Amino acid sequence: MNYIEELIKENEKLKKKEKENMNQIKNNEKNYQLKLKESQNIINKMEYDLKEMKNNNDKIIKTNNNLYNENDSLKNKEKNYLDQIQKLEMKLKEKIDKNDKLAEKKIREINEKMIFIENKENELENEYQKIESTKKELEIKRNELDQEIKKISNERIQLNNQINTNNNINNNNIFSNNMNGQNRGFGGFNITPNIFRMMNNDMHNMNGANNNINDIGPIQPIQPIQPIQPIKPIKPIKPIPTYERPTLIGLNNIGATCYLNSTLQCLSQTEALTNYFLEEKNKVKIINNNIAKKNKNALQLCPVYLDLIQNLWNQNSPYKSFSPNQFMTTIEAMNPLFKKGQAGDSKDFIIFILEQIHTELKYSAPNNPEPNNGLDQYNKDNAFEHFLYEFKNDLSIISDIFYGFNETTNICLNCKNNYNRRNMVNPICYNYGIFNVLIFPLEEVKIMKNRNNYFMRNNNIVNIYDCFLYNQKTDFFTGENKNYCNICRQLWDSEYTSRIYSSPNVLILILNRGKNNIYKVKIDFQETIDITEFVLIQNSTQIYNLYGVITHLGESGPNAHFVASCKSPVDNNWYRYNDAMVTPIYDFMKEIYNFGSPYILFYQKAKGP
Repeated sequence: MNYIEELIKENEKLKKKEKENMNQIKNNEKNYQLKLKESQNIINKMEYDLKEMKNNNDKIIKTNNNLYNENDSLKNKEKNYLDQIQKLEMKLKEKIDKNDKLAEKKIREINEKMIFIENKENELENEYQKIESTKKELEIKRNELDQEIKKISNERIQLNNQINTNNNINNNNIFSNNMNGQNRGFGGFNITPNIFRMMNNDMHNMNGANNNINDIGPIQPIQPIQPIQPIKPIKPIKPIPTYERPTLIGLNNIGATCYLNSTLQCLSQTEALTNYFLEEKNKVKIINNNIAKKNKNALQLCPVYLDLIQNLWNQNSPYKSFSPNQFMTTIEAMNPLFKKGQAGDSKDFIIFILEQIHTELKYSAPNNPEPNNGLDQYNKDNAFEHFLYEFKNDLSIISDIFYGFNETTNICLNCKNNYNRRNMVNPICYNYGIFNVLIFPLEEVKIMKNRNNYFMRNNNIVNIYDCFLYNQKTDFFTGENKNYCNICRQLWDSEYTSRIYSSPNVLILILNRGKNNIYKVKIDFQETIDITEFVLIQNSTQIYNLYGVITHLGESGPNAHFVASCKSPVDNNWYRYNDAMVTPIYDFMKEIYNFGSPYILFYQKAKGP
């Protein structure tokens, strides 16, 4: 019994243990299922990643194939381009050879034409010499005839005197007066027939073919007026501070600014002006600061011009050119005539910049007493004294360098005709003024030159001295252009003449061709000119040396281009400033016409007495 009970207990224990084992197996099975599920998920994810990798790999392979294909295509294109370049080079070489042959042919034709022209010129010169010799012979014969006429006239006078001695005293006086009247001209001065005829021809040419010399009396000043020395000679120009090399820095074209760049390069090579801004920069800054204190919104050109000059003359600059953006911005704000992208003219710009710098730096002379007498324009001394007083109240470095004086005379022809007959006052009205440029209209100069020289009537070449002659020509105001005469108290025909009274240190000549005749008239100019005969006051040498030329290419308007050629004050060599490009000029007078037609000439007075 006990044994059976023990078996039963043992069996229950086994069942209980079996039950525990079954529970554990179930738990293990659940864990296994979970792990199996996780493994399956991992496998699925790995399969998905593997599939993605295969897709990416396919894409990479496809991309590589495309790249290989593109590379092959580029190689083919490169080969085609090289072939085309070789063909173009061959064509270009053929064209160059063809052009060279055409150029040689043209040069030969031009040389033949030049030889033909030279021969014609020689023939014309020979004809001219023959005519001159004929004129001299005629002049000699004319003088001989004049002598004979004079001799006959003297004999007739002697004969008349002998006849008069037989008449009574009254008749003798009347007859004597009549005979004296035949040989007396203006103001009681004796005039030979030859001189009388020459004066008659002069007045005939000046006033028309119907004038009578006996109706016009010469202008005999009451007393010779001694010319006044204008002011003490201007201080000698200081040289630009010593530099190892000239400034070869160009100015970039920032939008149709070639007119501005060429003008600035010529001004940069103006010794006295550049020396002033480089040596007196602190003085310039003080002046501009004083202007700014008076008006904070005042636009000033001198500060930006000073920066520009310092950059152009920077010997350590690593740049071959720079853009004058700040300078151009200031110019645009000051004058609407000058804008980026808008075609401009060097003539307008040079006049503007000189006037603007003068306005900013001007001062009054410390000792400048006002004239005691009122203005009398018929008194030369008085008129100049009043002009000089006004001028000394408006001085600057610009007036020291660029300003010259001109004298204009206006003569009423009615007063001129009656002068010395009615004991009238001096009929010459004097006016004085200043100039910083001289503008020569070449077409009008050519017309005047050809009118005065029959043998050069169709010549389109004008010499620089012809321009100075034109500048002092006499104009007549008649008809609707009559002037009011303060002496006659009414409108009368008048005679107007302008002359250079005193010349400046730097002479700027503008050769104006007009809008429609840019290249019709050519200018013949020299590197050294002497204008002594065109200047009234010889207070210094009148010899000038050329140091800057602005040439004009193309027609007027947006297609125009301006280039500067300047002689450096450092090494005395010529350089061409074509915007950003600066190149040396080895033979200036031969190469100057290769870059357009000379438009503005800059001359500096030679050093001397």
